Amino acid sequence: METINKDEILKSSKWIRFIFMVLYAFALNFVLPICIGLAVIQFLFVLFTSKVNPSIANVNSYVIEFFEDSLSFLLFQTEEKPFPFKNNSEEEVVIEAEEIEDSSSKQETD
Repeated sequence: METINKDEILKSSKWIRFIFMVLYAFALNFVLPICIGLAVIQFLFVLFTSKVNPSIANVNSYVIEFFEDSLSFLLFQTEEKPFPFKNNSEEEVVIEAEEIEDSSSKQETD
């Protein structure tokens, strides 16, 4: 059996990750009842109007992304911390670049 390395156990980065894991576990526990409430409200919209409420659907997409990112972090699939520590600047740059290309191509065809 290997000996336990005391330095590995005392690494501050591991303990900081543990603290974040506990915080995100509590956050997921808090968000779950909100998700159930949103599902019920969305069902009522579909029941009475036969249409999905776009505002709730938009919020749902952010909640799903938060769940996915948080679970990936908690289950050691990634080292990237979820919202609000997640760096979305790369995604925003790609989206802005695509929008600029689309608008410039439309202007050229006009």
